[in-house]
Amino acid sequence: MTQVATSAALPDDVDKLDLTFNGREYKGERHGDKFFIRVRPEGGSYGEAQQIVLQTGSHTLKILWLESGQARTLQQFPFAYIVPEKIWAPVTQTFLIPPQLKEYYSLGAWNGACMDCHVTQGQSRFVEGNRWDSQVAEFGIACEACHSEGREHIEANRNPIRRFKLHLTTKTDPTITNPSRLKGPDSALDCGQCHSVWAFNNMPDKIDFNRHGSGFRPGAHDLAQRFVVQPNAPDHSEQKDFIRQSEPDFFSNRFWGDGMIRVTGREFNGVQASPCFRGGEFSCISCHEMHLDSPGQTSIPKWASTAQLKPKMDSDAACLQCHQTMATNITAHTHHSADSSGSRCYNCHMPRTTFGLLHAIRSHQVSSPTVKESIDYGRPNACNLCHLDQTLAWTAEKLGTWYHQPVPQFTPDDQNIAAAVQWIVKGDAGQRALIAFGMGWGSAQQTAGRDWLYPYLIYSLNDPYAAVRFDAWKSLQTLPGFSDFSFTYTAPHDYIREMSARAYEKWLREVRDPSLIYRSETGLDADGRFQQDTFQRLRSERDDKPIILAE
Repeated sequence: MTQVATSAALPDDVDKLDLTFNGREYKGERHGDKFFIRVRPEGGSYGEAQQIVLQTGSHTLKILWLESGQARTLQQFPFAYIVPEKIWAPVTQTFLIPPQLKEYYSLGAWNGACMDCHVTQGQSRFVEGNRWDSQVAEFGIACEACHSEGREHIEANRNPIRRFKLHLTTKTDPTITNPSRLKGPDSALDCGQCHSVWAFNNMPDKIDFNRHGSGFRPGAHDLAQRFVVQPNAPDHSEQKDFIRQSEPDFFSNRFWGDGMIRVTGREFNGVQASPCFRGGEFSCISCHEMHLDSPGQTSIPKWASTAQLKPKMDSDAACLQCHQTMATNITAHTHHSADSSGSRCYNCHMPRTTFGLLHAIRSHQVSSPTVKESIDYGRPNACNLCHLDQTLAWTAEKLGTWYHQPVPQFTPDDQNIAAAVQWIVKGDAGQRALIAFGMGWGSAQQTAGRDWLYPYLIYSLNDPYAAVRFDAWKSLQTLPGFSDFSFTYTAPHDYIREMSARAYEKWLREVRDPSLIYRSETGLDADGRFQQDTFQRLRSERDDKPIILAE
C-alpha cells in the first residue's frame, strides 16, 4: 500500500502532467530515474521542483507524496490517479468531500495519519509545527504486519532438523503468528489493527504510539495503546465523550446512527458488530485470504478483482459454510426464487451501504434488512437497494408478511414514492452516492427496470459532490445508448450543465421508448418526465449538511 516512487510504480504519464487546480498549475518532470513536480501559483512563476518520493494505493487509486523541504515531512500532491479510468482528479474529488473543501489533506498528513496503516511498524515521530521525523520498518504491508516480529523465528529455523520435526507434526511454530490458527476475534484483529475506526486509550498511549509505533503484535487480544470504536457500545465511554466534544462530526462522518460503519477501509467495525463474530470462529479470513494458496485460485488479477476472496467466497458459499441447513431450501428463507439475486446471502445480509474510493461497498456487518434502519437512520435497506422502484411501505408489507416484522407508521411520501427516488433527490450526499452507484447494479436494473433510471442519473450529473457525479456517470454508462458517454466529472459547472443537458436530450429524443408507461412510484409522469411538483418539493428538502466520507 506504500511504494517508493519508481517508474514501475507510478502512472505512465506522471512526467508529462500539466494540471490546474485551486489557482495553481502543476507540471511533471523526469530527471533520470527520479520524478518531480513544479508548482506555479496563478500569475506567478514555477517554483523549485519537488521530488515525488512515495505512492500510496495501487488497485483503485494512487496518491503521490512529495518532499517538502522539511526533513522527513511529506506533502501530498493534490491530484490522484483513478486506475480503472486512467484519469487524474483532485484528491478531494476522489472521496466524498464537500465541494467547498479544496484541500482536505494538509502538509504532514502522510506522517500523522496515512502511515499508521499504509506501512509496517511506522513511527510518526512528531517534532513541532508541521515537522515530522518519521521512520518505518518497511514500506507497504509486509510479513511482520500480520505474522509478528520474525527475528526469533528466523534464528530458530536456521536449524533444518527443527524445521523437519515441525513439518512432521501438527503443532504450530510458537516463534511466529499464523492468523489462520488463532481464534476468530484475535485473527480478525490482525486486520482490524488498520481496517477499523480506532482511538487512543489516553494521551500517554498516543505519545507512545507516535514515538515508538504500535504496541500491538499479531496474536494479541487487544490493540494495546488503542481500542476499536463502536459508538453505541458501553465501553470506553469517557474516551468517546471526549471525541464527541473535541470533534462533533467524528461519528457522523464514519457511522450511521445505529453505529454501523459507513466509510470504507473500516471493515473490522462491521465484522466485530456481527452476530456471527460472537461465536468465536468468524473472522476476516473466513472469507478472504492474503496468499494465493487455496486450491482453485487461478490468478493474481482474479484474486485482486474479487477483494482477495477465497475461491467461491463471492457466492452463497461464504455464508453456507456455517449455515449449512439453509442450503437445502433456500427459497423458504428468502421468499425469492433460488436463482435470483434476492436469494444471494450477501445482497440481503451485507448490502452495499458503505462508501469509499468512489464505490459503494458491502457493509461487512452481517445484519437482516428492516424498514426501521431506513426510517430511523437513513441507511438504505437491502430490499430497496434492489427494488429501487418500490416504496418503504411496500418493503414493510413484505417483511411483515414473511418475517413478522412490525409495520411502522409512514409518511405519505414513504407510502407513494420509491425509497430510492427519495434518497437520490433529497438524501444527504452519502445516500445520494450509494443510490447513484446502485442504479448501475445489474441485479437492481433487472429487478426494478432501467428505463426510468435515466432522468435520475442525468440529474445527478449536476450534484454538488464530485463523488456523486462520478457514480452517476458510471451508472449511466451501464444503460443502453450511453455506454460511450464521455463526461469529465471534475470539470467546471458550465461544462457539467451543458453535458447533462445534452444527455437529457439524447435520452428524450433518441433512447426513450415513447410507448412505455412509467409507474407513479418512480416520481415520473406517464411519459417518463419528472412529476415537477413532486420533484421540486423533494429537491427543496435535500439534506445539504456537509458529509465527509474519506480515509
